[in-house]
Parts: sequence; C-alpha cells; structure tokens
Amino acid sequence: MWRDVERQMTPIIGPRGIAALYGRSLYLTKRDFPWIGRPSDDLPETLDLTALHGALAAQGSALAAQGGTSLLHTFHALLESMVGSALTERLLHDVLLPPSSGDAAQDSGS
Repeated sequence: MWRDVERQMTPIIGPRGIAALYGRSLYLTKRDFPWIGRPSDDLPETLDLTALHGALAAQGSALAAQGGTSLLHTFHALLESMVGSALTERLLHDVLLPPSSGDAAQDSGS
C-alpha cells in the first residue's frame, strides 16, 4: 500500500516530500508503537520501507496491523493538515479503498 501512496503522491510533492511526510508520520506513530521504527536523521531521497517491513514482521499480526494502521492514519492526518480534507481524499482515494472485485453482495431485503 505504501508503494501505491508513493506512486500517487510523487508527481505532486516529489519523492523527498513523500519521504519527509512519511518520516514525520513515523516519528509521531512511534509514541504509541515504539517498535515501529526510527525515522532517518537525514532527509532521504526516496521512501525506504525496509525498516517498516522488518518492524511489522517482528510483531504479532494484531499488533502489526494496529501499528501499520496508526502509521497510515497519521500520514493521512498530516497530509490533510497541509492540503485539506477534500484534496487528501482525492489524492489517496484509489490507494486507501480496496479495488472492487465486481462481486458485491446483494441486499436480500430482509
């Protein structure tokens, strides 16, 4: 999902902008999930997800899901504070919503 965010956002804020926003999100998320990783002291050129992948893999699935979700929510909130909710939703809509399989459940009317 993070690679999709990167692809969607890079034309708008550039790779360094994505990396900076991700780093800030990581820093803020670390308060509640200290194991999630450490943002780089230097501004990286691109988004490096290797440490995040390792940190998530080292946790149980429930805790990894909580930490990963918190990181994504933090990223979303930071972006929203910068560009507003309408533009944030437009930018991340395709990334955050799972693609439709075309097999939507029918309402039985009961």
